[in-house]
Amino acid sequence: MKLLSLRGTIEAADNARIVDQLIFTYNSPDLTRAWKIDSFYLWPKTVRALSGTSDGQFQISASLATDTIGSVGFDDIMNVEDNRQIGWVSRGYNLRDKGTDDFISAPTGLMDSQSIQDPDHIVNRNLYLNFYSTSDSTVSPTREYNYLLVLKEMKINENEAILQMVKGVAQDIRN
Repeated sequence: MKLLSLRGTIEAADNARIVDQLIFTYNSPDLTRAWKIDSFYLWPKTVRALSGTSDGQFQISASLATDTIGSVGFDDIMNVEDNRQIGWVSRGYNLRDKGTDDFISAPTGLMDSQSIQDPDHIVNRNLYLNFYSTSDSTVSPTREYNYLLVLKEMKINENEAILQMVKGVAQDIRN
């Protein structure tokens, strides 16, 4: 299996959400090419910013999706019942405002920023990142977040590709 790694940054204000950030796309008539997520990491790049509060808590949560999720609430970004979502990461930090205005991970370590993935997924078109943060802060500075995505390339047959395309898009099964 061939590995593909993607790295980048996203920008978001504290106490806000971003949805449908396209981080991977594959458009080709070759339906036999697909990927599985091997690992996904998300961690803060900007840790220092004016927090405007005393010590507190800071939380980031994100999901990977194979289709856009549109204008949704904060809770919808971490919804395992949504068939479009295939990976999730949630992480807490300690916010400090004692002249340093930063936050530190608790527990510490970059490996704690790894996500979990649905083991029964295949990416054969698009992959989107959805994100939100919540803070005790009285201000909401804009921060950058790093991500690292490792995909394993795989071969599938055309029938499986079509099934995965249908499975990976929004469907209203209640009506």
